[in-house]
Amino acid sequence: MKNWKITILFTIVILFTFTSIVLSGLWKDKSTIRAVELKGNITLSKEELFEFARMNDSMICSNSLTLEMIESRIAKHPNIKKAVVSKDGATVQIEISEKNPFAAATNGKDLFLIDEQLSVYTMKREHANIDLPVISGLSEKLSPGTYGSEDINLLKIAQYIISQSIKLNKSLFNYISEINFSESGITLITSDDATPVYFIDFAVSLNRSSTPGSNTGKDINNTVLRRAIDKNLVQLNGFLKQVRVYRTMNSFKYVDLRFNDLVIVKNNNQPAE
Repeated sequence: MKNWKITILFTIVILFTFTSIVLSGLWKDKSTIRAVELKGNITLSKEELFEFARMNDSMICSNSLTLEMIESRIAKHPNIKKAVVSKDGATVQIEISEKNPFAAATNGKDLFLIDEQLSVYTMKREHANIDLPVISGLSEKLSPGTYGSEDINLLKIAQYIISQSIKLNKSLFNYISEINFSESGITLITSDDATPVYFIDFAVSLNRSSTPGSNTGKDINNTVLRRAIDKNLVQLNGFLKQVRVYRTMNSFKYVDLRFNDLVIVKNNNQPAE
């Protein structure tokens, strides 16, 4: 009887020990990281993203970094819109979405990309053939995370011009190659033959209304400025459909929309019409 009890007790101990070893192995297998996957990247390589985040596969696999720390470091990259880090078994999955540019911008020396939140980020060689309007006339200070005193206001105006041109006519949007800001106004450059379109005269546009309390300055919240942009885009669209389509390239020296309800066209080697 006593031997029978000892045998049962010994068997239970053996089973418990074996179960503990198996469970320990399973837990270790689930907690061990064997691979790191990056998804959603279009222009960013895993190597350059990890270099920016000051980490590598070995650090992640050794559990030196929590998922929150990995996500936080990657999300700080100027080209990243969102980062989500999760663990699937023995694999850490990093899913990113890169920023979507609506325009390029130059500080006079370097060219950057601008996303919908007006964040400035580096243009990579994968963006070399991207077809976007260029915003010029911004300050020399413009760079990722840095803006001059007027840069944000000018970027907002350019964003409004681009969004309104898309709504009005996609061909009109494609017709605009550059949006140039100067102290006096805005000039558009056409994409087909680089014809300057004198688009907005700040002094004229901002003095068209005497409404008390109206905003002044280079500010897209200025109702008068928005109305002037809208009206001039309609005029430019009309010119594009009714005049430009019937003329050959390099027919125009300039197009002037700065005067109220008037489109002035200077033909090459001919008097103004």
